[in-house]
Amino acid sequence: MPTMTTRYWCLFICLGIFFTEISSQDCNQLRIRLHEANLGNLNVLTRNMGSTIPQQCIRDIIDFSLYTSEENLMNMVNELQGENAKVAIKELLQQIDLIFKESHSELAWDENSLREFHIGLDQEIKNTEACWNTEVERGTRSPRSQKRQFTRLRVKRYFQRLRDFLKNKEYNLCAWKIIQIQIRECFELINQLNQRIPSEGT
Repeated sequence: MPTMTTRYWCLFICLGIFFTEISSQDCNQLRIRLHEANLGNLNVLTRNMGSTIPQQCIRDIIDFSLYTSEENLMNMVNELQGENAKVAIKELLQQIDLIFKESHSELAWDENSLREFHIGLDQEIKNTEACWNTEVERGTRSPRSQKRQFTRLRVKRYFQRLRDFLKNKEYNLCAWKIIQIQIRECFELINQLNQRIPSEGT
């Protein structure tokens, strides 16, 4: 006759298997859910950023071209796939979330939209972290790990330029208009990278 302890252990193991299967099923659907969430965040962004840039922002557009002339993230689409595409997507989402936590008094978003945007990004980030084991171990010298590190650093370097531009322009309206256009391109990049990830093993 099984003891109470044995019964609890059996229950614990069965629950573990059950939740593992649920988690696995969720991860198998991650590409679809990521695409849907990304479209949702893109809609929030588009709804709030407006369709035109004020005439007085022309000078700032010219200045911005100097900040990012060395880096074009859209070139990453044809360079990355599989694990490296996952690394790029995770870093893009995290950096987008961070940059919208900068001083945003001139952003012209209402607080509800900003909160909705951050919640959507946070959910995307948590989903990718739960399903994609793409962490780079410190001290690892393998070509595969170095490629991941380079991908992550490339995204960080680009967003650092965006933050530098915002800071230099004192987070004014024109600077935020320009940054939002770049973020819209980043969401489009995420969708393209998502298509380059195999359905199996996601």
